[in-house]
Amino acid sequence: MPLGKSQLADIVPLLEDVMPSRNGFIVMLKTYLDLGTKRDQNDGIMTVASVIFKPTKYKQFIRPWNRLLAGWNASAFHATDFYPGAQEFKRDTQARKDLFAEDSQRIPAMIGRHVQRILLISFRPEEFDRVASPQWKEKFGTSVHCHAVQLCLLSNGYWRQEHCRLEKFAYFMESGDADEGEVVKTVERMRHDNGSPTAKVISVSSFTSVEKGTARGLEAADFVAWHWNKHYMDKIRDGKGDEPRKDFAAFVQISENKIDQIFATGDKLKFLFSLVPRDVLEASV
Repeated sequence: MPLGKSQLADIVPLLEDVMPSRNGFIVMLKTYLDLGTKRDQNDGIMTVASVIFKPTKYKQFIRPWNRLLAGWNASAFHATDFYPGAQEFKRDTQARKDLFAEDSQRIPAMIGRHVQRILLISFRPEEFDRVASPQWKEKFGTSVHCHAVQLCLLSNGYWRQEHCRLEKFAYFMESGDADEGEVVKTVERMRHDNGSPTAKVISVSSFTSVEKGTARGLEAADFVAWHWNKHYMDKIRDGKGDEPRKDFAAFVQISENKIDQIFATGDKLKFLFSLVPRDVLEASV
């Protein structure tokens, strides 16, 4: 569902780092996407987190990140295991409890100081399904994950035009999600949509599905998605949005002005659906 720039305004190493171009080299903005969900019996949230690294900063990030994982003898970082102390991150000795206390304070800076941009796209899946019309679902599908990725590509694309126009994106998405195939097909349509400016706006050089543990940037995106979903479920819903967890607050402060967020809920979700005229929807079914 390609959206224009004005429409978005109100909704609030597997690849080479450079590729040859006619004018020399195009720098690849390494961009990692992670899907995170959290729910209880009354509500739920789904977030696609995008973290963008420039090549040098990415190398500076993965070196200490790998050392952190080595300290746990862990193959990959999973926030759902790290924070509760499960699986490879069990805190069953005093030494491991001390290590957690140290690393949980280090991680926000390790990510925040090296990323170029962080973007969070969130929906409440049950609300999306309830508010979307049958015509919308017929035309654009029911995958909330897919909708979030499209908004992510467009928002990142407009950001690129303002901040680093000559660079392109190399996207990496964690594999294994049930909607993976639909997401990949939709991104390919956007990349090759020659009849509209979408392909130029998103500027995607590659879009690859990879397993977590093979691309450390996915783990940074995992960290961001987990914290935002937990912040919504534990704080925002109870009117305590200005009382974040200490580690999340530290991450936001360290990241300074690098974080953008679109939470399509309430009136913002209705506005999103209103962007496509009714006659266009009805003509498609």
